Amino acid sequence: MLSVLVLIIGLALGSQEAGSLGLELKTRNLPAPADANDLDWAITSYSVLDDAKGFVIAYYRQLPDQALHELRIRSYDKRSGIWRLHERTEPIGSVVSIHRGGVFLFVTGHSSPSAAPTLVLTDTLRLKREIEGWPELVLPDGRLFFHRSMVHFAPTHAAVLALYDPLSNREVNVYPASAARIERGIERDGEFWVDRAIDVVKEGSTPDTIEFKVVEQRMRLSQDQRGVPASPEQRFTVVCDLAASPIACSRKPSE
Repeated sequence: MLSVLVLIIGLALGSQEAGSLGLELKTRNLPAPADANDLDWAITSYSVLDDAKGFVIAYYRQLPDQALHELRIRSYDKRSGIWRLHERTEPIGSVVSIHRGGVFLFVTGHSSPSAAPTLVLTDTLRLKREIEGWPELVLPDGRLFFHRSMVHFAPTHAAVLALYDPLSNREVNVYPASAARIERGIERDGEFWVDRAIDVVKEGSTPDTIEFKVVEQRMRLSQDQRGVPASPEQRFTVVCDLAASPIACSRKPSE
């Protein structure tokens, strides 16, 4: 599935190895936290965000057992010069990416090639929520469109696009409309299974809309429990009206 491949590529490009907090700060000419005792630690499976507002790094200490233990997230506010620290004893896997939306940060880890937990934190590094999925589009106001995590070892993967609103601290499925009956990427239609990829999620051409591409196909299970095409592949362009309640999506065939 395209969506799974996108996550795998993101893992290869996003998470970094063999560095140190001190080196990352020196490279960017940033001051060190006054209370930091880990500047020279070898760190692993980390990712950084460096934008006009500030610098954020999420990392693990590299240890002889090669396992990921305590996750540390540090942020530096370039306007106030304040450093902050969030510590988490439970790892989220290699840190794939860090996104900012409004006053919120989204730190995404890696559970499997088709599952990725995302931590939602305020700009003061207070944990607000943990989401099962990875970011597809972050709006300027902090609303997050994310791809729900899926069961990796399954014959097909039926992608679901959902929306998280950090102001209400609620998440809702956006596409498909039948997503309530799709359990972690598994969707059955009688004897058929559904394969669905969602890609290129972006803001729409009109206000309060988003659009994205969908590739969908019905599948049968073979004797060795593999998905075998049972219908031609279908491609759609989907536009969703965010001002509608509930959000309304329409689709049209695309090449």
